[in-house]
Amino acid sequence: MLATLLSLTLLVAPAHAPAAVFAPHEAGLPVFVAHRGCHLKDHGVFYIPENCPAGIRMARRFGYRAVEMDVKFTSDGVMVVMHDATINRTMRRAADYSEIPEPVEVRKTSFDSLRRHFVLASTDPAFRTPIPTLDEMLQTCKEEGVVAMLHSSLEPSYKRAEEVLGPEGFVAFDRNEKSLRKARALSSCLVLLALREAGAEETVRRLQAIGGRCGMSTMRTKMLNADYIRTVRAAGFEVQASIFKTPQEQQAWRDGVSIELSDFLWWPAKKMKPCSSWKKQGLDLAAGKSLSWHPDSPEFAGITVEMVFSGTLDLVLNGRSYHWEHPKGEQQVERVGLRMYREAASVEISAGSDARIERLSARLYKL
Repeated sequence: MLATLLSLTLLVAPAHAPAAVFAPHEAGLPVFVAHRGCHLKDHGVFYIPENCPAGIRMARRFGYRAVEMDVKFTSDGVMVVMHDATINRTMRRAADYSEIPEPVEVRKTSFDSLRRHFVLASTDPAFRTPIPTLDEMLQTCKEEGVVAMLHSSLEPSYKRAEEVLGPEGFVAFDRNEKSLRKARALSSCLVLLALREAGAEETVRRLQAIGGRCGMSTMRTKMLNADYIRTVRAAGFEVQASIFKTPQEQQAWRDGVSIELSDFLWWPAKKMKPCSSWKKQGLDLAAGKSLSWHPDSPEFAGITVEMVFSGTLDLVLNGRSYHWEHPKGEQQVERVGLRMYREAASVEISAGSDARIERLSARLYKL
């Protein structure tokens, strides 16, 4: 399992050493994977676009160990990286940066046409670049020492990733079991099977049939509970929560998933020092009472909150809401962390019932 392999590899490696297998997080947390790269938005508009080399470099800056990318063929058989079937949501016309009115499907458009006529949407003209090839993305991963999680059913994409990054430098991730069996035949890479519905025992059987280093992933919160996670991980397999919504992502993290594919979750490396912090100890918070912290925020930042408490507490962290209930007298730990770009850091904690906070620590990091 990832949680038992090479626990110190990434802690002692040079800044841009190739990432081997995922090492467990120093804090015993899941490995956080940047969904479609570490894309960032400024007031709802892309600054760093999805699925681009800049998103890989930004992932390295934020400390992510891996990025997920979506691989597709153009009409003339070139492998490019784009999530949607069409380019309309994430690209603009190269000539005048106008929106694209008619649907442009990747699989029905030549590579030359995609590269000549369209650019990725961004508030910064420097990031208005053409659609990236898989090779460009893999080479950037190699340069930055970041694992490439290929959301792909294309056998040639696995072959190319093996050639560029080696078996420890990429992950094959898809719902197509036939394709993942091809990935396993080609490589000893980590294989993740995306599932919509399957019980834990069935999942274990399917993963055993694939063999080698593998695991499962799901976007279904109802499917992924603590018992399911324990069963699959006890059998030696990884469990990935894929882009759950705000409270469910933290719940999956607490329930023991080994990988979190997320648009926003983040946690610092142990060696990182905060630029600002807020701490409380031995605090009784009566029902209806609240605490808040609003520090000045760097342009690129991460923020974390860690609490040991009993009672009922609600946390609103940069507009994301979490609700926790723990029996009085039974101290529990809750953690959550987010990446930030041009956001005002905000921590607001309120008690739904009388609560005892043994330890509260909020930290802001400049990245």
